[in-house]
Amino acid sequence: MRPKVRRIVDMIGSALLGGGVVAAGYELARGGAPAGSQGMSATAAVRAGAVTDTDAAPVAAPETTPPAEAGAETREDSAMEALPPWRRPDASGRYTAFPPIFEEPAPFDDAAAAKFDGHGLVTSLAVIVRARADIESPIAGIVRSGTRLRVRLEPAFGGGCKRGWYAIFPSGWICKDAGFAVGKTPPDDAVFHVPAAKTDEAMPYDYWRVKDYMTPFFHRLPSYTEQDRADRAGRAWYEAHGTEPMPTDPSKRPKDVPAVVKEYMNPGYWITRAGEEIHAKRRFLRTLRGSYVRKYQLHQRPAADFRGLVLPTGEELPIYFIRREVALEKREAEGSDVLVKTDETLDRLSTHPFVRKIHIGNKAYYEDENGVLLRAYAVSKAEKIPRPVGLASGDRWIHVDLSEQTLVAYEGDRPVFVTLVSTGKKPGMTPTGVFRVQTKHIATSMRDQPVEEEAYSIEDVPWTQYFHANVALHGAFWHAGFGLVRSHGCVNLSPSDARWLFGFTRPSLPPGWHAVTANTLGRDEGTVVYVTD
Repeated sequence: MRPKVRRIVDMIGSALLGGGVVAAGYELARGGAPAGSQGMSATAAVRAGAVTDTDAAPVAAPETTPPAEAGAETREDSAMEALPPWRRPDASGRYTAFPPIFEEPAPFDDAAAAKFDGHGLVTSLAVIVRARADIESPIAGIVRSGTRLRVRLEPAFGGGCKRGWYAIFPSGWICKDAGFAVGKTPPDDAVFHVPAAKTDEAMPYDYWRVKDYMTPFFHRLPSYTEQDRADRAGRAWYEAHGTEPMPTDPSKRPKDVPAVVKEYMNPGYWITRAGEEIHAKRRFLRTLRGSYVRKYQLHQRPAADFRGLVLPTGEELPIYFIRREVALEKREAEGSDVLVKTDETLDRLSTHPFVRKIHIGNKAYYEDENGVLLRAYAVSKAEKIPRPVGLASGDRWIHVDLSEQTLVAYEGDRPVFVTLVSTGKKPGMTPTGVFRVQTKHIATSMRDQPVEEEAYSIEDVPWTQYFHANVALHGAFWHAGFGLVRSHGCVNLSPSDARWLFGFTRPSLPPGWHAVTANTLGRDEGTVVYVTD
């Protein structure tokens, strides 16, 4: 057998036996596939470190195709087809579908229709679903404005709710005081202008960033005079206090601020667009929270289009991500410790098939099979670790490695997904240990403390999963620094990766809910999140 053909067979056979190594999930800067990768299936090519190029000229097949190779590829394709769509990689190793985030709907049969004989409609921004008809009972989840639910028309009274608690199908209770319309027929929803979350996309809402310092947000559409007064008051505050936030309490802010102003925001603040209106010949965006801001003081910025890799065999680790663009190096001569820089630099967020970590002098490097070297601080290595004690062989869990800034999702002992993250920029901000997902929100607002160096206020941070106090896994559309520490403690993921992970973890959301709490109303315990240094 010719050496080239033998290498192809060896690589495919190794992958099927669990010895394959993923080498490229993203196109490398220099492009092209390594020798020996032509003729393999897309999955085998990714596993062996090849980069597929659909524009490349076709390569002639080997003169003979050994039966073992053909059979191996057939078995591999069959195994791939058996995976759910969100587990199947494309040619580069990325996923092309998201796991579902909602649990299967409970059957609404005649018995259920007789018990839940009414209709409910959320009329406020959001309402809390309680486990029992008592304001002190555990929070089971959150339902947002415009959501329709079947309810039992006979309310329960007491438990801190004056107008009564209504049981909702299939389980849970909502206080009517919170903003919940109930009737024998479906209540009218003509007053609602709140967009539904796009649950099958990376970004569930339409996000806009504030451009100008002291941008006023209004309770209602303001007049020309009110806008001018708001702008003058904002400029005066900025000249005297810089970027220090102005109090939102009207009794604590300057008297020249008109009452129509809800608050002022600075660059770095983001809002969620609910609609657009023209007033006094100016365009205003209406936020999901119901305030108004002039459109010219906002702008959109596309989110990072970064996706991690799905691992169809579970044997692809370790994977080496490039987190800093640093020139590759080579030895001046074979066996020499003298290194010379090359003209090549790998793209940030790509992968490369390194095979070992070495030290030359007092510096650490990763080296590939061709002797190409890259400083270790420019690389994030994602590798397999043992399952935490107490988890069953089929349990899903997540490992976050703070030193490498990587995240690996597992089913039992099998890794199924790997990506880069950004965690706390200072030691201790992101806690280490074994935790569980406590609550999951399609989106929730986050705001820093005024003393923070980098102020931020973000409406509807997507795909948020709290696992310890106020620390969460969530999507971050405002930066692309994955692989580097950056956050105030949370585990930042690209929006696509956060959406993928949101569907992977447990518990799933009941249909139509916006948030859910683990281990309530008979739902699963939250998925384990294991954070290590």
